[in-house]
Amino acid sequence: MKALKIVHIGAGSGFVLSVAKELLSHEIFDNAEFVLVDLAEDRLKAAYDVVTSELAKKPNHIKVSCSQKNSEALPGADYVISSCEPKRYENWYHDLLIPEQFGCYQVKGENGGPGGIMHAARNILVFKKILADIEKYAPNAWLMNFTNPMSYLCTYFKNYSSVRALGFCHQVHGSFGVIAEMLGMAPGDLEVVSAGVNHLNWLFDIRKHNGRESVMKEFIAKVHDSKYWHERFPNIPDQTFTLKVLDAFNMYPIGYDDHIIEYMPFFWTKEEWEKRNVKALTETYRNMAEKKQHILEITRLLGKEFTKPPFPVDNNHPYYAEKPCSTIVALETNTPTYVDAINIKNNGAVGNLPADVILDVPAVIVGGEVRSIHVGDLPPGPQEICRRQTVLHEMVSHAVENGDDSLMLQCFCLCPYITSITQAENIWKAYREHNKDYLYTFK
Repeated sequence: MKALKIVHIGAGSGFVLSVAKELLSHEIFDNAEFVLVDLAEDRLKAAYDVVTSELAKKPNHIKVSCSQKNSEALPGADYVISSCEPKRYENWYHDLLIPEQFGCYQVKGENGGPGGIMHAARNILVFKKILADIEKYAPNAWLMNFTNPMSYLCTYFKNYSSVRALGFCHQVHGSFGVIAEMLGMAPGDLEVVSAGVNHLNWLFDIRKHNGRESVMKEFIAKVHDSKYWHERFPNIPDQTFTLKVLDAFNMYPIGYDDHIIEYMPFFWTKEEWEKRNVKALTETYRNMAEKKQHILEITRLLGKEFTKPPFPVDNNHPYYAEKPCSTIVALETNTPTYVDAINIKNNGAVGNLPADVILDVPAVIVGGEVRSIHVGDLPPGPQEICRRQTVLHEMVSHAVENGDDSLMLQCFCLCPYITSITQAENIWKAYREHNKDYLYTFK
């Protein structure tokens, strides 16, 4: 078997360490070439230091190299991993600040709401060039994406590229490892069956590891009794609103409060935030941008300058491993492998959502493909939240590709956080001006 070539674009992100750890997990990566790509020389050096330090922990013959150019790194690549975006915190700050100036408030705007739309437009046009490079230099490679907003980007990949793409997120897997720990179990003790849009999956069923019977009723009872769903604790993801949604919609929303609320304009109003101890991340993003501190530095400082969260108890527990490398093993060895959540075409996983939309669904890797698994139909409320979001994914994809101002305005009009066409016009106009250096398809 030939040695694999894996290229990581955006290697200056924290995901490169997770990938490096997994390269030591299977003999298929022996003699592999791992190429780190980042535009920023300092981040590239930090990534190289972290990766080589991690790989030195076990005997291996993995060759690590660096490049600042896709054209140098991509030729011959079998797999491309992406975790890149420009000026992350600085741009996120303005994604929240601009709507606030017109009376539209979000706690977070990474994947949903007006902030998610703008985030998508910016990153789609970053990936437009990356996809063109992959098509030119490595047309047979798989793209394994970590960059958000995941559902928007994977929708664009589907509509406007021949590259085979998969979207990876640890939301379902990681959050249920933490939830298991919160409920006094070990990570991996709970097996979940869920589906939805990225950062808002809905729980269809849950079982204890290798269990034949559902423990859904037991799980829901434990959630209602646990302090972690009733109170806010420092450095622990909030789940008090998650419990409210569970009780209102009779279905558990996976993704913690700060993720699921991006798709839920019925979150507590701005007037309630202080009473609920809720605060927008606007100033947090501004502070992070001013510090110019990237995630690799933060990772090294956990437990020193930065407080390590109490959960997971052990961040290096095998359960919490990211999934690209195990997916590569499954594809290369044709070993049928189950994945509890991955961003691909629905293809019947959720029966009452269109087959062609991108959802976060369970899948099996077999026969050289990643194939969605049928889960069931969503009840009317969760279905509609997911349906309207997938419509926005498609509309934004087409609007950005074609530089269509009118269609983009429609996207903001249909965004559930926006309450009037005047507000939509003002937000899009301000976003367009502030992001004009990124929005090169808009004339």
